[in-house]
Amino acid sequence: MPEPTLILGTRGSALALRQATLIRSFLEARGVSVQVEIIRTTGDHIQDVPLAKIGAKGLFTKELDQALLEGRIDLAVHSLKDLPTEMPEGLVVAAVPERAPPWDVFVAHPDFAGRLEDLPTGAVVATSSLRRQAQLRAWRSDLQVVPVRGNVDTRLRKLEAEGWHGLILAEAGLQRLGLLERVRQRIAPEILLPAVGQGALGVVCAEANRRVRALLQALHHAPTAAAVRAERALLHALQGGCQVPVAALAAVEADGTLVLRGRVVSLDGRQLVESVERGPMAEPEAVGKALAEKLLKQGARAILEEIRGQHP
Repeated sequence: MPEPTLILGTRGSALALRQATLIRSFLEARGVSVQVEIIRTTGDHIQDVPLAKIGAKGLFTKELDQALLEGRIDLAVHSLKDLPTEMPEGLVVAAVPERAPPWDVFVAHPDFAGRLEDLPTGAVVATSSLRRQAQLRAWRSDLQVVPVRGNVDTRLRKLEAEGWHGLILAEAGLQRLGLLERVRQRIAPEILLPAVGQGALGVVCAEANRRVRALLQALHHAPTAAAVRAERALLHALQGGCQVPVAALAAVEADGTLVLRGRVVSLDGRQLVESVERGPMAEPEAVGKALAEKLLKQGARAILEEIRGQHP
C-alpha cells in the first residue's frame, strides 16, 4: 500500500514557490509523493506598510504554523530569517539544508553605471529592512535610504519606476529565482552584515510527525544548522526582531570551531557596536548568548532601548 501524499505548505510568492520546489524535488527523488498548498500570510496581505511598523511576530509564518498544528499540511518551507526565534509549541525545525550565499547585494538602476561606492552624494537606495537601512547610514550618512515592500519582482519593477539609484536585496533570493544577472555587486560584510538566518531555509513540521522528520534527515546540513542556531540565539538574547537592526553571521571552521560575528546599529547609523565570539559547533546557543552579553556590555543595550522607544 503506497504511503499517503505529503502536503507541503508555502507562501505564494515566486521565491517561496521556488524554495518549496527544492524541498519537493528532494522528497520526490526518494519516492515520496508531494502536493504543494499555497497559504497566504499576514505579511503577504499587508504590502504597503514597512515591516517594522507592523511589529507582529510571525508575519510570514503564523498561518502556516496554524495549518501544521491543525494537520492540514505536513510540512512548511520558510526562509529562516522569517522564522521567529521561538517556535510554537508542538512544532520543530526538522531540517536546515545547506545554506545559499548569505550576502546582501546591490542592484543598480539601469541608468546608473557604477557600484555602491560610486553612488553620488544624496543618492537614493531602497531596502526593506531596518538592519540594512541602519548599516547603510552608518557607512554613508549622506545616502537617502527609503523603504520598499513587495516580492522580489515587485521591488525590481519599483526600482525602475521610482528612479532610485539602487536597491539592496539578498543574493540567495536572486540566485534561487535565476536573477543573478541583476546583481551589480556583492556587498562586503564590513558594510552590510547579513540578517540572522539569511540564505538558509528551514523546513518545519509537527514535532510528533516522525515520518516527515525521518525523511528530511538526509537534507539536514549540520554546519549550517549550527551556524543559524547561534545567530538565532544571539537575536533571541537581544530580544530582537524585524524592528531591531541586529545583523549576524556564523560559520563553522575546518576544525569544528563556530565563529559568530554580530552587529547592532542605531536607526540613524551613528552608533554601532560589533564583536565576534567563538566556541564549539556543538554549543551554538551558548556562543550566541555569549556574544549577546558581550554586545550589550559594549553599548548595544542603550541602542536597543532607544530603538524600542521609537518602535514599541
